[in-house]
Amino acid sequence: MAPKASRACCVRPGQGTVADMTDAAASSPTELPYDPHAHLRTDAVQFIDIVTKHGFEHVVPSCPDWNLGDLAWHLGTVWTRWGRIVSEGITTFEGVQAIERPGRPPDDLLIDWVTAAHTGLSSALAITSDDTEVWTWTGSNQPEVWVERRMTQETAMHRWDASNAVGIPYEIPAAVAADGIDEFLMWFAHDRHPDAEPVGGSVHLHCTDTDVNEGSDDRSAAHGEWLVSRLDESGIEFTREHAKGDAAVRGKANDLLLWLWRREGRPVEILGDSAVAERFRAFPDL
Repeated sequence: MAPKASRACCVRPGQGTVADMTDAAASSPTELPYDPHAHLRTDAVQFIDIVTKHGFEHVVPSCPDWNLGDLAWHLGTVWTRWGRIVSEGITTFEGVQAIERPGRPPDDLLIDWVTAAHTGLSSALAITSDDTEVWTWTGSNQPEVWVERRMTQETAMHRWDASNAVGIPYEIPAAVAADGIDEFLMWFAHDRHPDAEPVGGSVHLHCTDTDVNEGSDDRSAAHGEWLVSRLDESGIEFTREHAKGDAAVRGKANDLLLWLWRREGRPVEILGDSAVAERFRAFPDL
């Protein structure tokens, strides 16, 4: 049986459109402050290892109604889909629709199938130039580096889901998490939940750990502060700067990213109007 929808950092339904945003927010990065291939490889290997060792039936609290087998199946289908889009150079929605949805393999073949899906995606990303344009759900084609970013974020978040489910400590690296916050604001925050109330104020997001480099990641190149001046049904406006908002949400990049995706990680610090912050968090339809 296919898993139910979850609040996952995942493929968007149908063909999306970009809401009205500031010029700074409306463009994808041409370079990332980390090596997406290295992070995608490491996180995928660790994710598959967790599922293999702990079994498919282990419940995943951060993805309601899913177990580890469902999460593996979901991530494998995401890797397969985007691997096909990149490797085949698909640039139209009709081309995406033509990709057949694979059936879920029997349990004794699931790990091998997920591993093969990751290998296919990694190979496609490795041999395709960053500026090659492909179809995306943003409403326009994007350079291949957009897919590298999306797949790095997808895989990191689901590694966290799996690790959290089995009690293994894992923190998304600061540069990756900070970039994930930027991606969230660019492409996910404006999709209003049907029951969401108006935010009614501005929100300042502040990472406390993006000023020191770590390994090959360039934390200093990752944005660490944002001011969301407007978030409503017509779209989002934000700037990447230190500025005062009606509410401020502070914490390590990992913790802020989890907070935005409504995962229950470590607490963040909320200053100012906490009601604005909570309405902001509840606004997106995740």
